[in-house]
Amino acid sequence: MFPAGVIAEYRLQARLIWEWRPTRLAIIRRTILQFLVACLSLAVTDLVLPGFYVHGLPAIALGGALLAAVNAVSRLLGHWLLVGLPLLLVDGVALVAQYGAIVILGRFVPGVDVDGPNTAVWATLWLTALNGILAEVVAASDDDSYYSILVRRLVARRGRNAVSKGRGLLVVQMDGVGRPVLENAMRAGHVPVIGRLIRTGRSALHSWQPLLPPTTPASQAGILHGRADAVPGFRWYEKETGRLMVANHPDDAAEILRRISDGHGLLADDGASIGNLVSGDAPRSYLTMATVGRKEASDDGRKLRGFFVGTVNYVRLFMLTLGEMAKELYQAERQRSRGISPRMHRGLYYALERAVTNVALRTVSTSLVIEEMYRGAPVIYVDYTGYDAVAHHCGPQRQEAVDALGGIDRSIGSLLKAARHAARNYDLVALSDHGQSLGATFRQLYGESLEAVVAALIAEEATVIGAGESHEHAGGGRRIAGEFGRGSGLAPFVARRLSSRPNPIRSGSAEAPAGSVTPDVVVCSSGSLAHVYFAQLAGRVTRDAIEQRYPGLIAGLVRHPGIGAVLAYTGDGRTLVIGESGERTIHGTSGAAPDPLAQFGDGASDALASLDELAHLGDLILLGRVSPESGEVVGFEELVGSHGGLGGWQTQPFLMCPASWSLAADPLVGASAVHRQLRDWLV
Repeated sequence: MFPAGVIAEYRLQARLIWEWRPTRLAIIRRTILQFLVACLSLAVTDLVLPGFYVHGLPAIALGGALLAAVNAVSRLLGHWLLVGLPLLLVDGVALVAQYGAIVILGRFVPGVDVDGPNTAVWATLWLTALNGILAEVVAASDDDSYYSILVRRLVARRGRNAVSKGRGLLVVQMDGVGRPVLENAMRAGHVPVIGRLIRTGRSALHSWQPLLPPTTPASQAGILHGRADAVPGFRWYEKETGRLMVANHPDDAAEILRRISDGHGLLADDGASIGNLVSGDAPRSYLTMATVGRKEASDDGRKLRGFFVGTVNYVRLFMLTLGEMAKELYQAERQRSRGISPRMHRGLYYALERAVTNVALRTVSTSLVIEEMYRGAPVIYVDYTGYDAVAHHCGPQRQEAVDALGGIDRSIGSLLKAARHAARNYDLVALSDHGQSLGATFRQLYGESLEAVVAALIAEEATVIGAGESHEHAGGGRRIAGEFGRGSGLAPFVARRLSSRPNPIRSGSAEAPAGSVTPDVVVCSSGSLAHVYFAQLAGRVTRDAIEQRYPGLIAGLVRHPGIGAVLAYTGDGRTLVIGESGERTIHGTSGAAPDPLAQFGDGASDALASLDELAHLGDLILLGRVSPESGEVVGFEELVGSHGGLGGWQTQPFLMCPASWSLAADPLVGASAVHRQLRDWLV
């Protein structure tokens, strides 16, 4: 007789298999595909392996049906009965079952000949390899099957002595998703998991108001650390050191973390940071840009990472990545052929970037969240960046971006399902750090870059450097390389070198590393906001000093049709907003008609006032024009979906929480207010 505890474990495993079962349509599709894969594998093995013969389509069909059935049953029983053992052993059992099926084929199936045990062994190896690769090609999108195995192995590893650790908080950041985009996707049925949570009354949807700049580093600094005052943009220049800061560079992200961390961030109490820019002071951080350069890893982190590396289905991940790249190349050509506007060039490099962020990082991040839930982390914060990366290049509401949003929704569904048997009862909070606004780029509209316009207006020999070419999610590969770089040895050393590759900045058509020269002017773009620094002049340069040094520059920028407003410092404690209709102070009322801030909507004055309090601001700050006809925003980066300034949906993020929870204010104003609210919910 089996002990009662063993029987209970197998009963739980059977229950998990049932809970994670595919839909009926998926079962039918998978059965057909597995049969076709088995038939193709038989035909290929017949061609390449001497001594193994399959004569005619009936023999291929009958043999394929038998092999598909044996594979399905052996896999199911193996992952049920042997789930607590290494995956290699489960694969070994499947291999033995495959060998038995081939022996049966050779003896009992008409038209199939196997000339001996050695041929049967080689046929087993060939068929297993072919079947495994082809099966992943045709069934790569079955997320539930992949996460089902992970969950059941985590349950088996946890053992019978698991004790509930109370409630936990899972915070999912849906990077760049504006509330209007999410609501439209809900109505269209593209995010059924979130839609079901809202419609059934389990969760409630709220807005929150970000302060300038609405970018991931600023919002995450506020949400995870309660401080956003050290981040004036996605990139900025520091005159004191001559350093260009770019938030998705590991060294710069680590410096941002050093400046804002007090050791008591949102995740400091045994929490986990996954896929973020800053860590929230988490003792365990994975795929987090500010920590990927660290050589050391905690014992818990090494154990968790080791378990994860052993359970990843790399064939599946590789096939999904290739599929996403092919999908991107097709969709880019479709957008071009249809004449959709605004649009941008999307080449092979972006196809790889999209595949990394929208497939590899999302899959790996979801797996790590599941592992942390079964570990019992009291608070987990994960950032899914796939939608934001796609929307930057395709547009916030284009089909490609909506598809990426649907992928995040499916991942949330997998997390909710995995949470049923986790070490804690997790409450879900989903939020975004900012939205995105659609619009053609400055260069597309006017045929030249913003720094070229500045250089022409200066009308003298001066070095004008533009920093706006480093895309926000270009560091996805560096995050993965950085994770493999933890520890000592040759492989981690190489991985760390790859993860720390510097970001270049552009000067005309040439590229030079930041700090190699001291330029006269540095233009740092973050979406529809740009900082202009006069690097040779110390401190924040006043309007009068700029006009004296570069007469006509401010007036020329104000007149440019792509620039909605120019902010300049007066030296007496005031900052002016200068537009074609006139000027006003940030805090005051406008004497001009129309108000130069009118195009940016309600709250623009307060948003600019909060920006004006930050360090390392540009001597001039430029805001991209907002079209009164279309509502589209002129972005200074080469991205048709932008954020960082004012106008459109970029300042309309959302926050979704359990419906029974209350907010200190609705809407919450500023990322630091979101931080305080999350802390209150943690108590």
